Amino acid sequence: MPVHVFLGPTLASSVAVQALPEAVLHPPVAHGDLLRLGCAAGDVVVLVDGYYHHSASVRHKEILALLQAGVRVVGCASMGAIRAAELHRYGMTGRGAVFEMYRDGVLDADDEVAVMHGEAPEYRKLTVSLVAVRYAAEAARRAGVLSDAAARAVVDLARSHHYTERTWEALHSGAGDDVARLRAFLADDERTADVKAADALDVLTEIARGELPGTGAPGEWADNDDWRNRFITEWQTEFSVEPVEGTEVSLGATIRYQQIHLGDFPSRWRRYVLGHLAGPGPEDDLPGRALRVAAQHGLTPESLTAEQTGHWLTPAEAAGLPRAEALLRILARSYQPQCPLSDLARAEPGVGTDPAARRAVAEAEVVNTEVASWASGQDVGQLKPAVLREHLASVWRTGPGDEPALLAAARDRGFASLADAVEAARPFFLRSRFLTAESGRR
Repeated sequence: MPVHVFLGPTLASSVAVQALPEAVLHPPVAHGDLLRLGCAAGDVVVLVDGYYHHSASVRHKEILALLQAGVRVVGCASMGAIRAAELHRYGMTGRGAVFEMYRDGVLDADDEVAVMHGEAPEYRKLTVSLVAVRYAAEAARRAGVLSDAAARAVVDLARSHHYTERTWEALHSGAGDDVARLRAFLADDERTADVKAADALDVLTEIARGELPGTGAPGEWADNDDWRNRFITEWQTEFSVEPVEGTEVSLGATIRYQQIHLGDFPSRWRRYVLGHLAGPGPEDDLPGRALRVAAQHGLTPESLTAEQTGHWLTPAEAAGLPRAEALLRILARSYQPQCPLSDLARAEPGVGTDPAARRAVAEAEVVNTEVASWASGQDVGQLKPAVLREHLASVWRTGPGDEPALLAAARDRGFASLADAVEAARPFFLRSRFLTAESGRR
């Protein structure tokens, strides 16, 4: 039974492994990380730390997807406590004082648990969390070390600082005597001094003793899919990963690579769109059935306006295509499904599973990582859109500077806009340049 633990600054990794030797440690959780795990029923996921400022935070429906699949999800201490307070009624287990404060409405702000920290793997804490100050001040008040007014003043002072500036030194400069008494009180009590670390350690210790908290039963909601929406459907496709020579490759990235590079992708996209519009029926009559369905909605080859053809077709197409073919191209280019990745994965399974494409995606990720390590600002995010548009024109053979043809080629491959195609091409551009350079040296 794997126990996946998402941990950062709250608790040192060495302490976590000592408490739970079988723990599989991960960095703080971010959007998509849970879906990359490939968890199965009976697995355990412990959420301690999570990103929410510089990266998209873990979504609630990602956790629900794991719970529905029979995965035990436990949250405590930091981001895990917040999500557990929000989802404990749906089967997520919350543990510890921080979780209880969120659950009971004592806390309601995310920045209560936020801290500034250093880089992996140490994640050294550079600031103190507001909840740690709050918990410690209350303990000191109960012990008679601080008066009611002093305890409130220390917490109010901590709240007035942004989490990136909330240090004991900053608090001492604002309320020296009270903070000095508080820190002296905490000197010999690590658990009271850092409630987040204490909560996380308690959870890992419980699991190590075989006292896995919670029932693991998600509830009646898990018996149907009413909770699902297009976002979780797409995320599960986007973040589904399998290793290729040591590099994790997602299904979503593979499909986008094929959108850009697969020679017959336009015909696959057209078949997928027309099939979706026309419904079940003979393959050889697919265009005819799609045209008949369109006609039922008042759209016929004869009804096409100059504005419609000018928007969706190139000037050459608008002038030379038969009207029926013009409408079919417009149908394929204008269609935007709610779940394009997952729909394509089902309709054209080979697009996402092709070994050569998956290997190319893995190579691209390796190249991007290598280039980014050379110097600051060398990552693919710095590539100019104009460079990527020129690259797409070369790949799709539309001719330099022919923007209408380039846009039409993007739409033929399922992109809503040329900007979307440019962003899809971004992760694969450097690999293409490396291959071109190697070919030139031969």
